[in-house]
Amino acid sequence: MDSRRRRRRQDVQSEDDYLSNLPDELLSHILSFLPTLDSIRTSVLARRWRHVWTSVPVIDFSYLQLKPFVMNRFFASRGGESVSRLHLSGLSNIHDHGIIVGGRIIAERRINRGHPVYKLLEYVKSHDARHVTLRKFSFEYCSNSLLDLLFDWPSLASLNMQLVGFTNLTLFKFCKFRLSNLKTLSLSLGKNTISNEILAKLLSACPILQELQLKADYPQARHESIQIQIPSLLRLTLIPVPSKLQINCEKLEYLRLKADANLMHLHVEAPSLTSVRLYRFWRFGTFAQTICNVTTVAIRVSNKRLLGLTPIFLGKYKAVVQGFPIFHKLIELKIKIYVAEQFSLDIVFDLLRCTPNLQSLILTEYKKPSPSRDEDLSEWENSSSRINEPLEHLERVSININSERIQSTFLKTLSEIVPAWDRVVVTC
Repeated sequence: MDSRRRRRRQDVQSEDDYLSNLPDELLSHILSFLPTLDSIRTSVLARRWRHVWTSVPVIDFSYLQLKPFVMNRFFASRGGESVSRLHLSGLSNIHDHGIIVGGRIIAERRINRGHPVYKLLEYVKSHDARHVTLRKFSFEYCSNSLLDLLFDWPSLASLNMQLVGFTNLTLFKFCKFRLSNLKTLSLSLGKNTISNEILAKLLSACPILQELQLKADYPQARHESIQIQIPSLLRLTLIPVPSKLQINCEKLEYLRLKADANLMHLHVEAPSLTSVRLYRFWRFGTFAQTICNVTTVAIRVSNKRLLGLTPIFLGKYKAVVQGFPIFHKLIELKIKIYVAEQFSLDIVFDLLRCTPNLQSLILTEYKKPSPSRDEDLSEWENSSSRINEPLEHLERVSININSERIQSTFLKTLSEIVPAWDRVVVTC
């Protein structure tokens, strides 16, 4: 009897311990998907798990967890294990490390060499980390030493940094930039302004940069022009677009632009460009004339403002589209619209006039701030003014419009300009 119980107990333990029997490398990889404190908590599961977390190559903390006593024990336990990635998230609250009396801060500590954030960055840098993400990070109390630590990092491959609050970007003038292996850079500066001088200094320190995402404000001076000149760049996102912009990137393949105001000057030299995403594209003027070789275009036809604008403005919007060139190489078109005005679907067919070789059309409706009024489109349904060249190459149509009546009417109208409509795959 005892022997049977022992075997049964061993079988149960074997089943319960299946995960523990995995090799250290695999367990470490599994724990890398957990926040670091949760990874540390696994050390109490069993003796087998006691030190597994110390070899996890990913460090993931929230800023509020960076207490001095926590970090001291963390550094002492990890030892010399290498780090591949650092992720800091949450809202960085520098005041947590100040002196608070009666709810008021009477002294503050800058992020210098004694600060937990600095110590953690210094640790991962010395342990060969190649990927760093700082979400909702405050630079308000940064020191020059922290900027030098972060931006003088030749082995860094990707940097994703989102700043919050007021930031004194003039500190960057004195920063030593060395990012010779950086391939991906995502900077979200909030409402902070970055000058062409500082941006040029930063980008010149990234000779092999392949992807740049920049969200920032720019100087209001009318003569200030922002230049993006990176020979190795493949993907570029600018939100918003500066009023004066020059892009010279010979290898650029993907471009995403969102303009908050009409552009005073936009010059693009990107002979390899194949994919473009435009928001509020009526602000881009003649920009469409320079992208005739693209194969994929994604645009936002309208936004909430257009729902209540005058017919005069809508006419200008429509005129911009009608002035587009013929995109002979375009094979995929993605459109997002508010189906709330007659002109919205007219715009779609105006765009289709420019795409004789289109193979795939994806039409998505934005969620409207008020219920759709089908009667707005009654005139459009009965209109006979839409004359398009045949779309002989269309193969796929994906449409997501809430109103079944509008959806069926649109597809019926589209079928009239597609000779081989019975071979088109339609998904709704």
